[in-house]
Amino acid sequence: MGRPQDTRVLVVDDEEDVVFFLRTALEDAGFQVETALSVDEALRKIHASPPDCISLDMVMPGKSGIVLFHALHRDPRWAKIPVLFVTGHAREAAVHRDLDAAATLTGSTLSGPATYLEKPVTAEKFVAAVAAILHVQLESEPEAGEPAVEGARREAQDLLRDADPNLLAQVLKLLKKG
Repeated sequence: MGRPQDTRVLVVDDEEDVVFFLRTALEDAGFQVETALSVDEALRKIHASPPDCISLDMVMPGKSGIVLFHALHRDPRWAKIPVLFVTGHAREAAVHRDLDAAATLTGSTLSGPATYLEKPVTAEKFVAAVAAILHVQLESEPEAGEPAVEGARREAQDLLRDADPNLLAQVLKLLKKG
């Protein structure tokens, strides 16, 4: 597993406060971070120096995040850059169509449930998603006065609460067999 300080994430969102929040969360976890407020700015930065991962808002004025996602997949130099969509519109039908269209691209990173997060997102969940995509080990310490077991229990409860019920049923069935 890699380390956060060895990876660079490009955060693309048209809202400056969201960019600041996501950038700060990643920097606090040790990641190198660049930001872009538009698809055009993001493309310029990717041309200059491709990042290890891109956090991408789907709905932006002008060109959408899907436009950037398609541009990445048309260029073999960038097709393997993992993309994490962070959107406040994940439940809208038009966005679902865009996600479905993006998922049909060869080599798409949209093959699993952790490839997009819905706003508002917590700093912890965002950083954990980026770390998982990049296979980066985060340093985690229990909060002051909190036993490590209780911290792990809380983390497991959070994961279970957000998990797909059908997948959980399949896992439970497998565990009962073994």
